[in-house]
Amino acid sequence: MERDTKVLVLALAVGLLLPTAPIALMVATGSDAIDIIIQAVLLFSLLPLLGVSIYMWATGKGASLIAGYNTSPRAVREQYDTDKLARFVGKLMFFIMVPMTLAMESIFLLDFEWPFFTLLAISLAIIVVGLVYMNTGGRFLKEGAVDPKLLITEEDKKKNRQMLYGLLALMIIIGVALAIIFLFVVPGGDVTAELLDEGLKVDAPMVSELIPYEDIESIELREDLETGRRVAGFAGDNIRSGNYRNEEFGRYTLASYNAVPMYIVVYHSGEVLAFNLETVESTQEVYDQLRAMT
Repeated sequence: MERDTKVLVLALAVGLLLPTAPIALMVATGSDAIDIIIQAVLLFSLLPLLGVSIYMWATGKGASLIAGYNTSPRAVREQYDTDKLARFVGKLMFFIMVPMTLAMESIFLLDFEWPFFTLLAISLAIIVVGLVYMNTGGRFLKEGAVDPKLLITEEDKKKNRQMLYGLLALMIIIGVALAIIFLFVVPGGDVTAELLDEGLKVDAPMVSELIPYEDIESIELREDLETGRRVAGFAGDNIRSGNYRNEEFGRYTLASYNAVPMYIVVYHSGEVLAFNLETVESTQEVYDQLRAMT
């Protein structure tokens, strides 16, 4: 195995191993399963890309990984200084991925949103500036290189059009899928609460809680609850549910109808569940029944 290949494999391995520690810690400390899954997807996606960016920046290798360059005709690729191109793309990826990773993690770690939007804006600005810089001025062409546009044949143009049509078709499919989700799936769902023999059972989109009565420390009926922001959960036109965070509780579980201004807050085993039902009257009724059983 060549040295550069070994470095790439090492960078990918480190990028895949680094997320293992925080994910294992979350599992060991009993973190919510949804949180663990989301963190795993984020870290196992972003950190390997960060490793690849460091590899390209450090070695000047990996130009074949660059979208657009790797699908160009050979005659076009030969006009580029691949070392210079790979180092720049690696550097660009690094400075994109760092603020993007921090932005994603800030959702889990902080109670306020401005770091997320600030870091995301920085990352997007770097993307725009970087792409403009890459695609203007012929900065990565070899000395004396022919203008790549003159080397593209009619067959190449045909292939490019086919790729463009394929991309447009994919975007349309994704758009239709998202429209179906937002029009038919997101508005759906409901919140249910049952007082079973074994405990309080609350179900909602991305929420399934069964709290033994003996674990309930106290309950409150609230009309002034500031629900805060979603961390990992569901936010539809009618219902908000999942893991939320506010200044009063920190991280807590919410299952509520948006139009109902009353909440039952259950403190249990060091955690908090806030929920309501479809009407103020049904929420009050369940609260009274729950008080009688705890």
